[in-house]
Amino acid sequence: MLTGTRSRLRPLLALLLFLVAPSQSLAELRVGAIMSGDIPYYREMHESFVRELHALLPAGEKVEIIPQRPFPDPIAWSNAARKLIALEVDLVVAYGEPAARAVEHEKSGVPLLYAGVYDPEHAGLKGKKMTGCGFKVPLSSLLRYFKQLKRVDSLTVVFSGIEDDSVRQKEELRALTATQHIQLKEIDIRVVADLDQLRSLNETDTVFVTGSALSHLWLAQILDILRQNKVPMGTIFPDSEGGGVLITLYQPPREQGKMAASMAARILRGEEPAAIDPAVQRDTELVFNLVQAQQLGITFPLQLIVEATRVIK
Repeated sequence: MLTGTRSRLRPLLALLLFLVAPSQSLAELRVGAIMSGDIPYYREMHESFVRELHALLPAGEKVEIIPQRPFPDPIAWSNAARKLIALEVDLVVAYGEPAARAVEHEKSGVPLLYAGVYDPEHAGLKGKKMTGCGFKVPLSSLLRYFKQLKRVDSLTVVFSGIEDDSVRQKEELRALTATQHIQLKEIDIRVVADLDQLRSLNETDTVFVTGSALSHLWLAQILDILRQNKVPMGTIFPDSEGGGVLITLYQPPREQGKMAASMAARILRGEEPAAIDPAVQRDTELVFNLVQAQQLGITFPLQLIVEATRVIK
């Protein structure tokens, strides 16, 4: 008799366990994020991404964000990608082209969303499980601004040969300077000791630092060297107001973070990444640092200042 009672109770207990079990829906989704070197540009982009993604989720539903901040190095990028894949995340967000390449190389089938990639139309990041957003800055404009401030016979470009987007910017400048009869000098940053090459420059030189995670990880050291020799510098990643970059022409990271979040929300709802068109942000911010200009003995003409989005005084 007791055995028969237990048999009848088993289906009822199973039903009760099913009813009280926690929801297994969107709350268990996990998003991995790779930020090279945790530089301010990618950090601000990621913070914007997280805020916007949570705002887009239905009330009560959450996504766990698992950040990785590898040193800008091929082995570190690969290890970060493999770790997230091993954790069986539902989506990987990669900031910058090298991080995206590391995830792509694993061929895991995990959806990949890239952000902060320079000129993504020419980066060749394509695949059924991939989409994303990037930016394009008119480097010709940056060169024009410098030429309005001082004579530019040569331009020294600081780039990282292990970062494809940084190399692409260097090659773009090579084409621009060739048409304007400007000598292009190249400094490939791989280890911190490579920064010593900057010590030979002087106030007659002009420096452009590419959007390289490695270069911006060591930006304070670069600025210290250039400041000592009174060398003007421009870049395409935003600089802190006291940093000492003379001209900054950049695409606001917050906007890319928001755009990436809207794409991520669609992917987490079940859309295929390939069905979501990649996007390129072209609206730029132009910042002139008049404090740095004064220290360098450079005067900004009024007609140039009016073009700036922000002026540091």
